[in-house]
Amino acid sequence: MGAKGLTKEIIVAEAVSCIENTGQPTVSLHELARRLGIKTPSLYNHIKNTKELQYEIFQYAIAQFVANQRDATEGKQKDEAVRAFAHAYYTFATEHRGLYRLIMSIPSEEDERAKEMALPLLDTVVAILADYGLSEESVAHWQRVFRAILHGFISQEDLGYFYYYDAVDLKKSRAIAVDCFLDGLHAGIQRETGIKHENQADV
Repeated sequence: MGAKGLTKEIIVAEAVSCIENTGQPTVSLHELARRLGIKTPSLYNHIKNTKELQYEIFQYAIAQFVANQRDATEGKQKDEAVRAFAHAYYTFATEHRGLYRLIMSIPSEEDERAKEMALPLLDTVVAILADYGLSEESVAHWQRVFRAILHGFISQEDLGYFYYYDAVDLKKSRAIAVDCFLDGLHAGIQRETGIKHENQADV
């Protein structure tokens, strides 16, 4: 593709495609220009700098991640929604490794604009947990625990740290982790509200 007809939307789409193909969270302007068949300076006719391009890609990644979670949990509540969210989270992270790595890398840069852009990432999980009748503080704690569990599995698997028991089903291990989260959540609900979860039997 030549510079004629080039738009910011085309540049962002090509950058996203490159990230999806490589699984890496960044793409150099030189590589992006090569893929588009133009000279690198031509990119600056449409984007101010690499930071602006990163923001555009980041915004796209967040929108896709959030839409994936909302679609998976639509019409579901409480435990069913938690399990659907966990599955959607894992599926996106493993099928879109580059975009997921980009999303996870942004907070470490101490970029306030990016952090503001990332706020929608909490909306779905917070809404799910709020259905349990927890206080705002408890929701904050439990969403941290839940996201840490999900990301922990993804990062450990990504780094190859589950190789020792390679014959043991990793999907089942993830399911156990979600069950453990729900057991802890139900116990927390009972401590906070005194209301036993409907799935808990009398002892």
